[in-house]
Amino acid sequence: MRKPILIAGGGPVGLTLGLLLEHVYKVPVDIIDRQLAPTHHPQAHFMNLRTMEILKTHLPSLHEQILDMAAPPSQWRDYVYCSCVMGQELARVDQFGPGIKAPPASHGFRNELCESLHDLSPTQPVHFPQHKFEHLLGSFVAEAGLNFERGIELTCLDANGPQVRVNLRNVQSGQEEVREYDHVIGCDGAHSKVRQRTNIEMQGPPKLQSLVNVHFTSQKLSNHAKNSPAMLYFVFNPKIIGVLIAHDLAKGEWVFQIPCFPADPKNPLSEYSKATCEKLIRAAANSDESSSVDVDIHSIGYWEMQAQVATSYDAFNKRVFLAGDAAHRFPPAGGFGMNTGIQDAHNLAWRLARHIHGAPSQLNDYSKERQPIAEATTKLSMKNFERTLRVPTALHVSYTSAQHLMNVTQTTAFQLLPNPFRQTIMSTAMAAGSAHLRAVDDPTSTLGQHLHRRVREIVLRRKAIGMLFYPWDIGYAYDKPFPESSDEALDQSHLFSTKENPHGFTSIVQVGGRLPHHWITVNGKVVSTLDLPQLVLKDCPSYSLLVTDPSWLEKKYTMEIPTVLLVNEEISSNNAIIATFNNKKNSLGDSPISALLLRPDGHVAFVWKNIDEVTPKAVNAILEA
Repeated sequence: MRKPILIAGGGPVGLTLGLLLEHVYKVPVDIIDRQLAPTHHPQAHFMNLRTMEILKTHLPSLHEQILDMAAPPSQWRDYVYCSCVMGQELARVDQFGPGIKAPPASHGFRNELCESLHDLSPTQPVHFPQHKFEHLLGSFVAEAGLNFERGIELTCLDANGPQVRVNLRNVQSGQEEVREYDHVIGCDGAHSKVRQRTNIEMQGPPKLQSLVNVHFTSQKLSNHAKNSPAMLYFVFNPKIIGVLIAHDLAKGEWVFQIPCFPADPKNPLSEYSKATCEKLIRAAANSDESSSVDVDIHSIGYWEMQAQVATSYDAFNKRVFLAGDAAHRFPPAGGFGMNTGIQDAHNLAWRLARHIHGAPSQLNDYSKERQPIAEATTKLSMKNFERTLRVPTALHVSYTSAQHLMNVTQTTAFQLLPNPFRQTIMSTAMAAGSAHLRAVDDPTSTLGQHLHRRVREIVLRRKAIGMLFYPWDIGYAYDKPFPESSDEALDQSHLFSTKENPHGFTSIVQVGGRLPHHWITVNGKVVSTLDLPQLVLKDCPSYSLLVTDPSWLEKKYTMEIPTVLLVNEEISSNNAIIATFNNKKNSLGDSPISALLLRPDGHVAFVWKNIDEVTPKAVNAILEA
């Protein structure tokens, strides 16, 4: 049987989209990926609050497994700035902030965040490497019976006929076949073949920085880090500048991100042999390249940091779409890349499903809503990237000088030099620029005291890069200005409203925004208001009407969409799902709201303050607009 949708790309975005379409919304899909096996090389490692909410609502079993497998929050709530992991610590910052208190050692790690965020969200962010997430998704895709074909790449795309015709090539045999689909979705990464075949351009600077990332295990390093753990260790010493990411201290798993300036851009890893990387890791561990720290390197990768967004998210009259890295590339500052991609998939899935099921779908609004979010997130990521440079600048390590050095390496004159000579020039220049960092290990010296003081001032005042960004994760609204990314706002991005601090971030009801989380009871079961789209689902994703005024039931309207009555006390009704507020709030926000129209993705489509205006005609007019 011909499937209506092809998803090109079997990474986290493509697999999440496939599960939402076929497993949740009953729309058959084919998924292809040119790689023969999932990657074992870590990439993204942080799943933010909104991503986890989406998984909890629509794929709860997957959500629970991630919580079971993810590292305990006590191991990743801090960022550390140091000369080396086992050496002099310049500054440490608790990225969770005062709203999330560290629990007693006896507490389970899931309580540490979920209990603190109880009034803000039904779940929590997690530190969970992308390659592990991808493996877990693959298992769920197989269990759900989706057709996922590895070793298949898209080579041609033609949308001039009634269907989208694609040529698919087996990367092992070279054999090609032609298939036809109603829609093709490009989730095939930064070098997307789907985007190339639709001639959609990327806008933004092509390269901000080059980095080598090394995936390794070290039990000795992990055992030391367990005494005072952190997610990120920003290392500054004369032998190496880089960021160590503690992926899993229990298993001794790490990733080392090393800024680099390849002498040979065509072969950027030529200078980073396994032996060289082992020396650099040992230097980051305790400033001694010949130390006894065990290092088992699993893989070495190279990537280029970019800040680009596709000029369009769709092509050929809404029959081809882009999502994830195929549509946007962000600096990693803030961890928005994979998360934004999964939220792309969430926005697109319900629209495609309604279209395939024959309901009004608003396919036109996918690009209209998600592209501005990516553009705003690019600006936010760039602002965060600038904030990451403040500590190096305080240590007199100049990003501008490094950029000049990178520009020199790309000139024709430099590339004409013999490779050993180029490498000598690069290593000499880099050594000269970091020689003064030996003072970081001597806080008694005048220079050492000066450097320590400058770093602490930046880090402890939260002027460097943060981890949690509640206003941007769950506070944005479509067709509204994106939350501001000023320094003042980013300094407080980790704060949310609590009894002790009522001035932190609070979710509000706004058209285009995510429905605020409240605990409610439906049919005797405690759920979140964010679960309502799944609770009313019957294959085709449905809008739902949320009403807070019980008198509305007396009108005995016949609605074409599910109706949920949110009240303080349990009442009976044959025409509505009854949900009672667990905290006797009887309100969805600070201002009186009589009813709202909820989209299948949990975002608010319309708000009524006057209950008399909530009629079948009014609701249908909005749905058909």
